[in-house]
Amino acid sequence: MKITCEDARPLVPSYLDGELAEVQASPLRTHLLDCPACRETAKEGKILQRWFEPDPSAVKVPPGFAARVARRAFAGDPGVLVPEPPAVRPRRALLPFLLVATAVAAALLFVLAVAIQRQSLPTGNGLGATDAPPPWLDAPPADANPAPAPTAR
Repeated sequence: MKITCEDARPLVPSYLDGELAEVQASPLRTHLLDCPACRETAKEGKILQRWFEPDPSAVKVPPGFAARVARRAFAGDPGVLVPEPPAVRPRRALLPFLLVATAVAAALLFVLAVAIQRQSLPTGNGLGATDAPPPWLDAPPADANPAPAPTAR
């Protein structure tokens, strides 16, 4: 018995689910072998069917699970796991820290300034700004040629 595409397309979902009797499935199989459009419809239905097949690697439900869930639901348990809020540390005031840090920095700058000032002061009995210059500063160098004196005519 030959069937048309209009007769075959409504039968495809039932055929994929294995619900058709052999009397209906045999002509449909023959039509699917001959008709690429209906074969494509059957292929799309098979792909769609895979989305709803149970996954063999899926988690198995333990025995009594449904009863425990029902018991908790009737007892008024919302069933939602509410995470505890994270432990909040009290924040210490920032102002005391800044005051201490500023005081330490000021003390370090003061010590540094005193150390620099002591190094720049003269430490010996050397020359001061009010002392007379040494005599060798006014004398010309020994290897310098004196300029010739001008001659009178």
